[in-house]
Order: sequence, then C-alpha cells, then structure tokens
Amino acid sequence: MGRLEQRKRNRNQRKTKSIIAIGCEGKNKTETTYLKNFSSRECIIKFSTGRHTDPVGMANDLVDFIRSEDIKTEYGDKIYLLIDTDVNQNKQEQINAAKEICNQNNIELITSTPTFEYWYILHYGYTSKNYQSSKQVKNEMKNKIPNYSESMNVYPIIENKTDIAIVNAKKIEKYQEENGQVIDSEEANPHTSAYRVIEELKKRNSIK
Repeated sequence: MGRLEQRKRNRNQRKTKSIIAIGCEGKNKTETTYLKNFSSRECIIKFSTGRHTDPVGMANDLVDFIRSEDIKTEYGDKIYLLIDTDVNQNKQEQINAAKEICNQNNIELITSTPTFEYWYILHYGYTSKNYQSSKQVKNEMKNKIPNYSESMNVYPIIENKTDIAIVNAKKIEKYQEENGQVIDSEEANPHTSAYRVIEELKKRNSIK
C-alpha cells in the first residue's frame, strides 16, 4: 500500500478513532513502557520514531512524525512532547526553543523536574522535596520498589494509585506557581505535568 493510500485509510479510520501521539527521549524507554499500558481499542497511542535526546531534536522528530502519520488536532488527535528538565544541565534555552516549536504545531509540552520518575513517586504520597539530581529520584524509587529499574513496567504495581498521583501532581504544580517558580524549568523542583497526559488517556479509555 502506498503512502497516499495509507494516509487516506488512516483518515477514514480517524472518523471514529482519534490518536494520542507522544514524543519521548529516543534512548529512554521509561515513559513508553509505562504509557503503552493505556493503549486500548478506545485509546490509540502512537510514539514518535525519532531518536534524539535533546529537547529541540525531540520536538522536530515529533513534528516530522505527526506529519508522516497524518496526525492532526482537527481530527480530535492530541499530541504531547515529554521532556525531563534535569538539574544543572543548562537545558533551559533548548526547552524554551522546543516549547516554541510545540506552540507552532499544536503540541502540548509536558515537563518533569528533574525526571519523569517523579510522577511515580507521587503515587506513594505528596512531596515537595528539592531533588539534586535525576539519580536521586530513581534511587528513591528503589525504596518504593526494591527491584526498580528504568526499563521496568511499573504500571501493574502503581495502577491503583493513579488518581492519588494526579491529585498530588496538581498540588505540587499549585505550590510551585504560588512560590513564583517557572513551570517547565528546573526552578520548579520538583514538578511534573505528566498528569495532563494521564487524565486524557483515562478519559479516552472511559469512552465506549
């Protein structure tokens, strides 16, 4: 089947099924391993095929991907770019540039400070503790799940705490904003807007 025919077929299927497109760091399987658990007949998730790990490269990879897959918000599709801000990595200029690319292409930027695993931490309780590194967050996860590794599918373990994590993520976001910290930067440490993706995925899965 040619690319044009495939696009037409995708567009016809999209009349009843919309897509969630997600871009993550090319070398990092943490997010994709977790988020794949939300895929279902009601919720179609596609991940960007790019391999970049820098924010601008990831944003451009995602733009190329959604164009090649004919993914558009006009069809009811939602598009997210997930980025870790890290700490002391001088990434802010890159994150700001990636945010501009996202704004121009109907992509919602989702940041976690310092890393996505903070979203997992929030399943076990609220904390506003300032993390000195991404490694510190991952070590804390090992205290929650002794055999934890970045490639591990933690979803079956924390699934029943998802609603708790959403509440805690919104609480920490409000806390950082009230304290004048800039969301989408390492200043808002800790923080994650991953809850926005999860709420959308849960909503899609509730539609029968």
